[in-house]
Amino acid sequence: MNKRKKIVVDHAKALFLEKGIQQTSIQDIIERSGISKGTFYNYFQSKNECVAAILEQAYHETTINRQELLLKNNAKDLHILVQQICMFTRTHEQLGIAGLFEEIMHSGDKELKKVVMNYRLQEIEWLASRFVEVFGDELKPYALEAAIIYFGAQQHLSFAARITNHRSVTPEQIVNSLFHYMRLIINSLIHENTAVLDPEKIIFLKSSLEPEQISRAEVIEQLDDLIENKKLTQAQLELSEGLKQELEQEKLRLHIINALLSSFLEAFRGTRLYEQAKEVMGTTLLYMKQQP
Repeated sequence: MNKRKKIVVDHAKALFLEKGIQQTSIQDIIERSGISKGTFYNYFQSKNECVAAILEQAYHETTINRQELLLKNNAKDLHILVQQICMFTRTHEQLGIAGLFEEIMHSGDKELKKVVMNYRLQEIEWLASRFVEVFGDELKPYALEAAIIYFGAQQHLSFAARITNHRSVTPEQIVNSLFHYMRLIINSLIHENTAVLDPEKIIFLKSSLEPEQISRAEVIEQLDDLIENKKLTQAQLELSEGLKQELEQEKLRLHIINALLSSFLEAFRGTRLYEQAKEVMGTTLLYMKQQP
């Protein structure tokens, strides 16, 4: 997402939180953002597309933070997975978008509900792949079902904690508690044939709800913004230019890009450009994920 579009998304999110999605008009967003109607429709075909962009932004930020955590940690470590899951809740709290989900699910807008379904399916798909990394390839045929079971339990347990005023219960406590049960459930799925869902049908549903695609040009534009900064160190400049050269290859060398990203982000750690570098890394990873 380019900077100008992100500014419009941020203004729209503020309006949705203040007034509600249904009560906010496209004209409200245009006036708050200080843009023309033509500019708005250049970015979004409808208000619902703007809502989808807000959720995609939240997922994007979560993805960046999760990937950063993996750079120096073992992907098979269950404690790392717990931290990654909690990032989902933390991002929602930081962006203040939990209320948007409730409004959408209580609305009669089928298109918006489809947007939320897509968002949730992305999270289920991510957790399924991480379950396989942590618990092994034996779980692969049942990983989607395990992820669905986990999120269902987490949602209801978190809801019960809120309505019974258990404010001292943290997301980490809930996740850690649930994993005591998930070990038993995963064992049953693998060894006792307790699965009830057809993974192929879930994958088919996911394929019909794909998120907004990221273009190669968008990734390179973000890199160019970084490269143009006159205060880059030699290492930062060389790694940024090297990453750009790889992304400009006709056939992407995904393993080389993955290796470069780790060194690239590390070169910016502790500097004022670190957040911008994280954004580049996150967009690059999402672009790579789209590749066949």
